[in-house]
Amino acid sequence: MVTFKKKAPGPQNAALERSLPEPGRMDAALTDALMKRRTAYDFSDEPISDEHLSTILWAADGLNGKTHRDDHRTTPTALNWREIETYVVKANGVWLWNPLSCSLVFVHDHDRRRDMCLLQPLVRQAPVHLVYVFNKEKTQGFATDLAHSIVKYTKSERIATLAEEVSERSPLIDTGAKVMAVYLACAALGINCMARQTFESARVSKALLLKDAQTPICIQTLGYKPRGILDLAF
Repeated sequence: MVTFKKKAPGPQNAALERSLPEPGRMDAALTDALMKRRTAYDFSDEPISDEHLSTILWAADGLNGKTHRDDHRTTPTALNWREIETYVVKANGVWLWNPLSCSLVFVHDHDRRRDMCLLQPLVRQAPVHLVYVFNKEKTQGFATDLAHSIVKYTKSERIATLAEEVSERSPLIDTGAKVMAVYLACAALGINCMARQTFESARVSKALLLKDAQTPICIQTLGYKPRGILDLAF
C-alpha cells in the first residue's frame, strides 16, 4: 500500500514523501548477475513497480546495517561524504530518493523525462530515469576541514595538488559504484538498463530544480523489456 507523509517543517516548505515498499531480495548469484549485465537500448513504457524500484534504489544507495540505526550504505563514498544524490524522474514527476526512510521526496509533478535525453526515441519512452547528482555542499565537514588544514599547515604544493585531484575524482568514482550496483540489480530482476551521459547538463539541472552547488553526473535509464513490435513504437 502506498502511503504519504510530511517531513518535519524546516527552513523550506515541508516536503511530501512517498513511501516505497521494503526492498525485495535478489537471490541471483553474483556470477549470474555479472553474466547477465547488459546495456539495453529498448524499453517498454510500462511503469516499473514500486517493489522493483525500491529494490533498485536500495542497491544504488540503501541501508545495509543490521538495524535502521546502523547507517551503513550499499555503495561506498569518499570520506563517507555521501555526496551523490539520486533523483528519480517518472511520468508523475521528479522525486529525490531518501535511503533513510526508503521513500521518494517530492520535487515537482511535471513529466520531465524528455529533458533527460537527446535524440533517442526509445530512451524517451522509458518509464524511469535515475539521475546521479553531485552535491558539493555535502563534501564539507570535519574530515574535509582537517584535510584543508593539513594542506595549509604543510604548505606543500604536492599535497595541495593531490587533495584537489581526490576532490575531483571522488564524485565520479562514487557515481560509478552506484551505476554498477544498479546494473547488477537490474540484471537480477530482468529489467533493461542503460547508463549514459548523453544529456544537456543545464537542461537537466533546470528540470530537477537543482541548486548551484549541484551537478548532474550520469543518468541511468530503466524499463521492462519490450513485449513486441508495438512496444517499440514512438
